[in-house]
Amino acid sequence: MANWIMEGMRSSIGSGLILSATLLFAGLFCTPGLVTPGMVRAVQPYSISPRFDLSKIWRIAVLPFGGYSPSTGADNSLIEHTELQLLKISTFVVVDRTKVQEVLREQEFAYSGVVDPGTASKLGKLLGANALMSVKVVSVKHDQFFADSPEQRDAEVYVRIVDVETGEVLYSARGQGSSFEGAASALASAVDVALLPLLEMGGVK
Repeated sequence: MANWIMEGMRSSIGSGLILSATLLFAGLFCTPGLVTPGMVRAVQPYSISPRFDLSKIWRIAVLPFGGYSPSTGADNSLIEHTELQLLKISTFVVVDRTKVQEVLREQEFAYSGVVDPGTASKLGKLLGANALMSVKVVSVKHDQFFADSPEQRDAEVYVRIVDVETGEVLYSARGQGSSFEGAASALASAVDVALLPLLEMGGVK
């Protein structure tokens, strides 16, 4: 199916716009029914540690998106969306984002989207979490092919979940998404793609 879609794109828009078509195709992963989880795994880089036991309870704190400076409301909306995705796995408990914001503010923690082992251990103890999730925004841009749709955006993110006790990366994935409803929507779609393999492993259908 994926090959059929790409061939149709090549014939209709020409070889000079294949990059735009590829980015748009990445956004299709966020549309239920068009692409299967197996197809996502086949093209999306991700890794999961064999020590990431999804049968045990994980208390996870989702950190602010790094590399992106939306309004406070948009940032909260993206974090809430990410938390809701994680909560689909029955063994995941999410630390309230208000507490996360308070701790970061009190510690005057300048978060860049990357969590090192020392930082993970400190934040984990303060938040009562045994894992931290970071989302690093790689890019958010408008595809000029869609000049008539000013709100169109393509987004790319890297998602990482770190064990606060060991500093080990438990899960890492890249996600790409597209939306005609602005940057926040494109980023939410990219997060969905990045988390899809993890959700599937956690038993989410």
